[in-house]
This record gives sequence, structure tokens and C-alpha cells, in this order.
Amino acid sequence: MTELAVDLSSPDSYTNGVPHGAFKQLRATSPVSWQPEVRGRGYWAVTRYQDILTVLRSPARYSSWRGGALLADPPAEFLEKLREGMLNRDPPDHTVMRKLVNKAFNPRRVTELEARVRQHARFLIDRVRANGRCDFATDVAGEMPLFVICEILGVPVEDRDALYALTARMFGTEHKDPAEALRDGMAAAQEMRTYGAELGRQKMVAPRDDLASDLLGAEIDGRRLTEGEFQAFFMLLFNAGSDTTRSLLCYGLDLLLERPQTLQRLRDDPSLLPTAIEEMLRYESPVIQFRRTATQDVELGGQRIAEGDKVVVFFPSANRDESVFADSDTFDITRSPNDHIAFGYGTHFCLGAPLARLETKYVFEELLIKLHDIERAKPIEPARTNFIRSIRHLEITFT
Repeated sequence: MTELAVDLSSPDSYTNGVPHGAFKQLRATSPVSWQPEVRGRGYWAVTRYQDILTVLRSPARYSSWRGGALLADPPAEFLEKLREGMLNRDPPDHTVMRKLVNKAFNPRRVTELEARVRQHARFLIDRVRANGRCDFATDVAGEMPLFVICEILGVPVEDRDALYALTARMFGTEHKDPAEALRDGMAAAQEMRTYGAELGRQKMVAPRDDLASDLLGAEIDGRRLTEGEFQAFFMLLFNAGSDTTRSLLCYGLDLLLERPQTLQRLRDDPSLLPTAIEEMLRYESPVIQFRRTATQDVELGGQRIAEGDKVVVFFPSANRDESVFADSDTFDITRSPNDHIAFGYGTHFCLGAPLARLETKYVFEELLIKLHDIERAKPIEPARTNFIRSIRHLEITFT
């Protein structure tokens, strides 16, 4: 075990930013290290880029299904519910489910959404620009992905805030006790699934031109999503789509506010925006970690890992790996190549990556054109989480 000044499993370790110093130490001295848990049996922390790729592209040896994708060990009955979702499955089941989802979540639908995404980005920036100030996290960065998710899933707009409140409870917690935090997260997940079940029933009775209806009607080799699988996918898409994009937009803007010359460079040359967004994803990765479980005795990074051991991959560490990214601690909007893994890698690569890039591009395009002299009114306020990074507030002023 490598002794660290921080507990990588604790949400408190990420409240004031990712502990990059600890990750750098581990990459240099013990890239695969055994870490204890306050309430748990411990886990292997994987911090080096190439080792993380090995884990993510080897589902036969490092399973999402066996113990789920969450760091904390869930109760057996909750794990069974989790296993209805793609995030907690391995091939071949995962492959079949992904094909079903891909059939509905296709490039045509993403293309159709692009005009609406651009229009909504314009609406959000226009709505706040006359005020001279806003909470970027809630008024813009949070609204953008919620709009898109509601559009593609066919969720009534009036329900989105209540659903996001459930997301906030699942990904972030104010409960200091890990057991209490897990119980509250499970309760929020059940509420989200209950909502998804009712939405599914409505779409079965009266299908519409939306992703939820397409998912329920999709079929491959006679296989359709079960009711539980639909609920799990609804929860996955709503949760992952809302907080990850919100995080990308907020941390991206915060990075630019710290670097006025870089912000001005983007204003002068908007063609740099796509590479800037990729660097935002690398530099402030929205996802902290995912868990796998070893299905057999294996060796990784010079360590012997036993069957049944928890193996946790840390994306912020991979995306600052000095052996892959030159000047890895430097934010460079022209970085190329930029082979970050902020959206994951392999079997579980994020389905929503094209949408997240679209939403971020159009929000920043509008912001760069219409908002000037942007400054923080208060420091950025992150949520307390060890899983998906989220920003509760980012208050700004502008002309």
C-alpha cells in the first residue's frame, strides 16, 4: 500500500479540486496501488494511462457486471437493479444492449438535434446578457444539457428540475457517513427509475418522435429492452448527460477566466474552439473514476491482483500522465494530438460524447460573441462527490 495524504475514495478529497499531486506521486512510484476504504475492503487504484486502457479494453478480466461500476459495494438487491443498465454489464449482453440503443441514438437524430441545440444556446445567453450577471452553472451550463435530454427523451419540461435534483443526490452528497450517502443515492435512483417506468408506459401507449419511444420500439434479432432495462437506460442518460456537460461548461469557463489571454485568443479565432474543448475535457475531466472487478488472478502494473478484487481507474490521473501528454499540467488550447479518455475507452465509451461536444461548442460560441469583460462574482462552488464532478454555482458578471 502506498501511503497518501489524501483518501482517493472520499468525496472531500475532490471538493477543492482534483488531488493531482497525489496522482502524480502514484504514477511515479506505484501506478497500481492498494488503497484502503473507511467502510469497505479496499481497492486497487489504477492511475497510469496505459494501465487504465488495459483495464477498460479487457472486460473479460475486469468486469463491470460482477460488482457494478460504483466504487462503494452496493447491497445485493441494489446491484441487481444496477445490472439492468449498460454501465454495469459486460459483453455479450452489453454489446446487444448497445446495439439496441445505437439503433435509436443514431447520427440522424444527433444531426436533427444540432439546430435546436444551437438555437437553445442562443436563447440561454440572450436571456442572461441584459442582466450583467448570472449564475452560469444553473442559468446556462445546467439548462443546456437538461433541455437536450428532455428533447431527446420526450420528458416534459416542467419535470426537469425535479429530475436533476435526483441526479444531484446520486452523484454528490452532503452526508459525511458513506453508508448514509449510499442509502440516499439508492433512494434517489429508485425515484428516478419510478419516473422512467411511468414515462415508458406513456410512450408505449402513445409513441412519439423521441428517443424514449425509439428505444422502446427498437428490436435486434427479436430482442427488445425489458422494462427494467429501459428504466436503467433512462436513468443513465439523464444522469450522465446532465452533470458531465454542466461540469465541462463550468470548468471550461473557469479555466478561461483564469487565463484572459487564452480567452481573448478564442474570441479572435473561434476556429480554435473544438481543440480548446478537447483540452478542457483533458485538463478538468468530468468523470473521476469507475470501478471494475477482477474475474481472475491477473498482473497489472507489476502488481498481482486477485480474483474478486476491486480495480478502480482514475480518469483525471490518466489525462495528466506525463508519458502521454507533454507539459501535462499546462492548459494548451492548441494541443494536438490530444488522446484524452475523458469520455472513457473501449466497450463503455460514452454514447453521449457527440452531444456533449455540440452543446459545449454552441454555448461557448454564443458566450464569446455576446458576453465581454467576464469576471467571477464568487469563487466556483463544486459539489461534494467522488464520482461525477459537478458545479453547483459559478456566479459571473459581464458587459
